[in-house]
Amino acid sequence: MPETPLPSIGDLHDDQIVALLRSGAHAALLIAYFGEPEYRELAQLAKLAFTRRNPRGRRVFVLPGIMGSRLGLVARRSYSLLWLHPTALASGELTQLAIPGSRALRAVGVMLPGYLKLRLRLEIAGFRPLFCPFDWRHDIERLARAFVQTIERSGERKALVVGHSMGGLVARAALAHDKKRRIARLIQLGAPNDGSFAPLQALRAVYPTVRKIAALDRMHTAEQLARTVYHTLPGIYQMLPSCEPDLFDPQQWPNDGLAPDAKLLARACKVRERLPDADERCSVVVGVGQETIVSATLRGRGFEYEYRTEGDGTVPLARARWAEAATWFVNENHGALTQNDLVLAAVTDILKSGDTRRLRTTAPRASDAGSRRVTDDELRTAALHKVQWERLSLESRRRILEPVLTPEFLSDGVTK
Repeated sequence: MPETPLPSIGDLHDDQIVALLRSGAHAALLIAYFGEPEYRELAQLAKLAFTRRNPRGRRVFVLPGIMGSRLGLVARRSYSLLWLHPTALASGELTQLAIPGSRALRAVGVMLPGYLKLRLRLEIAGFRPLFCPFDWRHDIERLARAFVQTIERSGERKALVVGHSMGGLVARAALAHDKKRRIARLIQLGAPNDGSFAPLQALRAVYPTVRKIAALDRMHTAEQLARTVYHTLPGIYQMLPSCEPDLFDPQQWPNDGLAPDAKLLARACKVRERLPDADERCSVVVGVGQETIVSATLRGRGFEYEYRTEGDGTVPLARARWAEAATWFVNENHGALTQNDLVLAAVTDILKSGDTRRLRTTAPRASDAGSRRVTDDELRTAALHKVQWERLSLESRRRILEPVLTPEFLSDGVTK
């Protein structure tokens, strides 16, 4: 029997994609989306998860990281995908992400290549995972209150929570609003508890993902997108690092066309100060061994960034820590923390018992390897030419949100 007409990934809900993985239908489409090795693994996991499904299992609420939730313009029971849809990207429609924007723009799902393996592993372990996509553009405290309401509506009295990256911060902030202490256990994966320099680079239009997105946008440069979109998003400001220079002081930024919004900086400082301390419910898994920005210095017209092998590639080791939370360390990069088999097995252990022996509990010693320094101006020499989505390799499409400039985007200048 011939297959049904080829669907578009952007039009499919999470459960529909899982059903396709189980059935083997539209394998070519899913291989292009996930990659062939990942597709084969996910297909097997989807079949196994279906047989192990436990309708009475403990509920696990899973919060993705920044840009890890799909955003769409919702109308009645349908939606028009905006983040991240190749057509919307190429035609310059990402400017609709700016705040204030349409009230119809909402989170409509998660980026499955980054999070589906986590969900399936939890199902196989006997849990009932629930993806909790959120509009990552918004204020962390606002998102935290909405998350607590989600838990309350579910009826769960002892909720288990796993939050990756920004999702870990939303979950942390939710502890302060969880007056009935429904959150029984919280595991952060690579959360920027004391901020990260990736948001700073996004606001400066030099973060690799920002430059790739701009290269695919026929209408705007990276600098234009930074000014019109990223500079309006509270969620980005609230993940800036606490450091010298004081990035929450607008006077400490370069005096150029990419000056930050002073009100959003002030709000971000207050939100960060109100993040609650850890208690016995809280655990942290920290990625290490990857080249990561550990400091930024104001140099003339911009910032100069110092890279050292002391973090997960996005969050510096020192800034991923959460005082008093049980902490484990793994040699892995930020985006892959939700796909690493050892991490996923450890997450299962922690959810069940509060402990795991699969990961080390001592931080690695600071690397003896030297550092390198790169400036805003040097980073702006990369990804200057426009690129068509159709001409990207399948690998580059799958890695579009990773902070790596794949060959199609490279021009003379900085390539990392």
